Amino acid sequence: MSNTSLNYTVIVMGPAYGTQSSYCAYQFCHSLLSRSKHKLTSIFFYADGIYNANSLTNPANDEFDLVNAWQRLAKEYQVKLSVCIAAAQRRGVEDNGQMNNVATQFELVGLGELSESISQSERVIQF
Repeated sequence: MSNTSLNYTVIVMGPAYGTQSSYCAYQFCHSLLSRSKHKLTSIFFYADGIYNANSLTNPANDEFDLVNAWQRLAKEYQVKLSVCIAAAQRRGVEDNGQMNNVATQFELVGLGELSESISQSERVIQF
């Protein structure tokens, strides 16, 4: 095993439910943070991945609560959960003063945040 620590950016494009991509991204991020010396610079939610930030998501009692899992991960490891604001607005996930359904720990940002995160990372993984 190499002694080199790498900075990662993870891009999540799959919704919280309906595909495996978001859950796989969560598992990857959790393993990276808990079992390696590598750093996770940012997790960026884009396209349908923004549904991971919807506070109105209400999974059945016997299903894994992915939105809460992302929130716990961000809080425990101090990782930023960035959500593309344009993709979120197109899909009804908003924080506009009158309506706020953005889950805590998630932050609406522009693509400039993703560009900056990528520039600071040695690895970019897309799910």
